[in-house]
Amino acid sequence: MTPPLGLLEYLERVGSNAKLYAVPVARHNLALELGCDESHILQTTLLLRPERAPRIVVHPWTIECPHAPDERIASATQTLLLTGYPAEWLPPFGHPHLLEASLHPSIMSSPCVWIPGGVANSWMALDPLELMALTDHSRWSQVFAA
Repeated sequence: MTPPLGLLEYLERVGSNAKLYAVPVARHNLALELGCDESHILQTTLLLRPERAPRIVVHPWTIECPHAPDERIASATQTLLLTGYPAEWLPPFGHPHLLEASLHPSIMSSPCVWIPGGVANSWMALDPLELMALTDHSRWSQVFAA
């Protein structure tokens, strides 16, 4: 499946070979279809912060999004307007603006994680270390600024 344009451009620019897979099953059957544990399926949440740029949190979809008291979860409309992606299918990278991302610590103990691919029923399988590299804000902000 071809990723949405912003996600595709990001993956090409950073030199990733990550692939997007169409998995048209209901959420309650997704782990069975992917052959993984529920905790290996991730959700990306956009957080709004006063006086600072929004940030992304990547966490297992079985865990609520951890955030600071002064942060709030963006609504579906805010997420779409700020990132260009529906909240349910928000990928952790490939947005119009490079956003800081943080990964839930439990992700690193997974052999493989599945992240939303930007459009309905699209999932990307990644090694947790690759996900960490693809969301490294300090690295990519320097590369993209050059």
